[in-house]
Amino acid sequence: MSTTGFLTDLSLLELFEFIDKGQRTGLLMVRTLPKVQTTPSLVYYIWVYQGRIVALANRLDQQGLVSLIEQFQVVSDRVFDKLVHWCCPIDEPLGLYLKKQGVLQAEQLKQLFQIQVLQPTYTLFQLKDGYFTFEPNVLIPTREMTGLSVSPLILNQLGLIQVLLEEIDNPNLNFKSLHIPCC
Repeated sequence: MSTTGFLTDLSLLELFEFIDKGQRTGLLMVRTLPKVQTTPSLVYYIWVYQGRIVALANRLDQQGLVSLIEQFQVVSDRVFDKLVHWCCPIDEPLGLYLKKQGVLQAEQLKQLFQIQVLQPTYTLFQLKDGYFTFEPNVLIPTREMTGLSVSPLILNQLGLIQVLLEEIDNPNLNFKSLHIPCC
């Protein structure tokens, strides 16, 4: 059974806790609510496996990670195309497969995961209005997976730190000095 709602009712922090504590597997879709009707909404697809985030994309054609890897230009387009479309097993994360083949190094895999999952998640924490749907037990597209994963609770902590840093930089924030007598 899917779970749906608005981020004003259940925050991203609370959704991540729900996923982590329940060791959920499935797809969390977050859609922005545009401020103006003419602005298209953005959609984020977050795949989770046993309570851990394993992939994030803004499309469902299983080409998100492929396009990121193509930007690295580690091998020729022809070789990469053959590896991805003809050789890659469907039951293995694309990133791990390419690492085993010597196409990607461990550091490149970590960098891809940071770009694919961590950076967009920071953007999601800034959303005030949005709609979400969590579909349990959805097949996870291995072509969108680096093979790495992260606990949503760690992302929650990083998100809270980011929000706090933004608040500290807010010029409208009213800090007051306190003089506390000593001894």
